[in-house]
Amino acid sequence: MDFPVFSQEMLRWAVGLLVGFPLAMLLMGEAILRLRRHNRPIVTTLTILRSLVLPTLAALLLLMNVVGLPRGHTAVRVVETVMWIFLIHAALSFVNDVVFASAAEGSWQSRFPKLFLDLARLILVLIGACIVLSTVWGADLTKLAAALGVGSIVIGLALQEPLGNVFAGMMLLFERPIAVGDWIQIDGTTGKVVQITWRSVHIETGTRELRIVPNSSLSKGSFSNLSRPDTLRTEVIELGFSYDDAPNKVKSALMAVLRGIEGILAEPRPVIRTVAYDSTVRYHVIFTVARQEDVAATHDEFLTRAWYAARRQGLTPAFPTRRSDAGDQADLAAWGVARPAELLRRFPQFSVANDEALAGLDSKVTVTTYSRGERLISEGERLPGLYLILSGKASLLIRDVAGQEHEIAQVGHGEYFGESTLLSGQASEVSVTALEDLEVLVIRPEAVNALVEGIPRLGREIGNVLDVRRKAAHAARRVKAISH
Repeated sequence: MDFPVFSQEMLRWAVGLLVGFPLAMLLMGEAILRLRRHNRPIVTTLTILRSLVLPTLAALLLLMNVVGLPRGHTAVRVVETVMWIFLIHAALSFVNDVVFASAAEGSWQSRFPKLFLDLARLILVLIGACIVLSTVWGADLTKLAAALGVGSIVIGLALQEPLGNVFAGMMLLFERPIAVGDWIQIDGTTGKVVQITWRSVHIETGTRELRIVPNSSLSKGSFSNLSRPDTLRTEVIELGFSYDDAPNKVKSALMAVLRGIEGILAEPRPVIRTVAYDSTVRYHVIFTVARQEDVAATHDEFLTRAWYAARRQGLTPAFPTRRSDAGDQADLAAWGVARPAELLRRFPQFSVANDEALAGLDSKVTVTTYSRGERLISEGERLPGLYLILSGKASLLIRDVAGQEHEIAQVGHGEYFGESTLLSGQASEVSVTALEDLEVLVIRPEAVNALVEGIPRLGREIGNVLDVRRKAAHAARRVKAISH
């Protein structure tokens, strides 16, 4: 008498699965398509549910309610176990893609340590395994826990050091003395933290080496976090100069170098201190850059420009082989002349100058060198004379109404600049930056006036250059003002 009822129950389940399963697949497919068009992170989780969990659930219901297999049958247990595995997979996907991967920058999810995320995944897997063992396979979890308790003691003794690294890593994450992206210094190595794992911290050095530091080493030892309390980095460079060089003159020259380097911050203000007297007078040059990554390049730029500044100012760096105020004579020897004024004959503008015009100019003409990228003149500055380029190239720049600099011309060998201050007495309308190592002949105003008296067309040429450059500067400013 019960067989027909059982058959009707089977029929209802069969019809329900035949209609409900395709309908559920269709509805979830449409939902996935709509969400994918809007780039929703939950698409991956729904795809797992549709492709894996839903078919496995349908198979389980088919075996139990249509085929009529009991709950304890091996086939039913296997299918149910597979379904739970797929459900755990979907839960992990939800945690990864929905809760954390799509988190906004600065949210608690984005700051959540990866180590704890791995721990959360492990807990989800263990919970799922306990559910499967207890409800599907009927395992006694108390006996299993007792067995695991004994085994964990053995495993703990065998894995004492690795587990120590794991717990040290957890303590680091609780305390948060470092984070991914921080620059740290440990055991003489400086690098950027690129990853924090269960066992170690991965540091990328400035030479692109990857150094692996065990978590236990960080927790037991000491290290410096160069990115805390902020990313600003203060650098101290020690330089030595001769006792013949007045400290204030040295400080003034070095401070001018610091002000001309773009990466050095105005606040905190750069400082130069006299720190000791021994074989030389020693100075500490202290400046701040925005990031640790800028330290090496700024250090190099400062030392390079300091050499040129010392040469121009006649300063003698530590342990000299000769006085640097002989630099002009060395430069003259390189050009094959004995007197600075003789260099003028090398250029067409001055080639017709007679000996009388050149007489007495040696003390008013100097050879000066500048480093690539160094600012020779700033807009609005008054100059000591006319700059005639012996070698190298320079860029003439103007500043628009928005404060942005724009190049209006490049000058090279045989060309000059600084004419506006020379003839009109006005401040320079342009800034000048060396595009490569630059060697110039600086001619003082009284020397230029003497040359103009002896070479009338030189005055007309300088006046024409002044007019052309002034028009170019005004035109550039007008165009930039209109564009703004």
